[in-house]
Amino acid sequence: METRSRRKKKTPAMSLPEDLLVEILARVPYRSLCRFKCVSRPWHALCSDPDLRKRSPQALSGFFCFAHDDEYHDLRFLNLSGKGRPLVDPDLPFLAGIWGGGVRVMDCCSSLLLCLCWKASSTDKDADYVVCNPATEKWTVLPATKELQPKNIIRLGFDPAVPSRFAVFVLEQDLDDDYEITGLEIFSSETARWTYKQSKWGNETSVDDDDGSVSAFFNDTLHLTTRDSSVITVDTEGETWHKIRMPLSMEDTTDYGFITLSGMLVCYAYGLF
Repeated sequence: METRSRRKKKTPAMSLPEDLLVEILARVPYRSLCRFKCVSRPWHALCSDPDLRKRSPQALSGFFCFAHDDEYHDLRFLNLSGKGRPLVDPDLPFLAGIWGGGVRVMDCCSSLLLCLCWKASSTDKDADYVVCNPATEKWTVLPATKELQPKNIIRLGFDPAVPSRFAVFVLEQDLDDDYEITGLEIFSSETARWTYKQSKWGNETSVDDDDGSVSAFFNDTLHLTTRDSSVITVDTEGETWHKIRMPLSMEDTTDYGFITLSGMLVCYAYGLF
């Protein structure tokens, strides 16, 4: 019987230099990195390296929420996996250690947080607005602008499918005219600057922000609910504006509206509370 020598076939990945392979693996999700440990013993050792795990993008198995109290709102992170400790500390010590005063979460969009950070000797007027990723502990300080202050509505826009960019929207409110929205400033992380636009939603458009306005960011567009049972939208370029009126039956019965994302749809829920 003719014997045939079998040679082990080398995969393309095995022929790559280790430093190049590490750079590739550092860009795959953390869950994929865990699965790659089963390929072989060398891959198990490589994927178990702490430095590589720290660089790998990590999806948070959970969500942030506020625990309401009579005196304050406590930010918490709920771990949906039910195993081990959460990947992030809701106190955001990596920011608190830099500013030394306090950190207040103003908005959350997917895996990014918009925070107000101040030093021990400063006030809200002297504070910095910071966009951070609590998983990687990286942050960006927003440049100062006239309308970037707590009296206005400030919302964050981020799409995980395009992790290299985000946008911040500041809705300018006229406090003397029933909080009517008169203008909009948009910050783009790509240009690192603000752009001002006059409101195109029409007169008497205001957002109910008593308990924190609810927004949804989808397809590079911010969606918010208004006090007159409408949904207003604007894109990151400030070029496309829409105001979508809800059915009259909703206007007659709705005391509270909530907007969110579900799959590839923007959903609006309403009811009496």
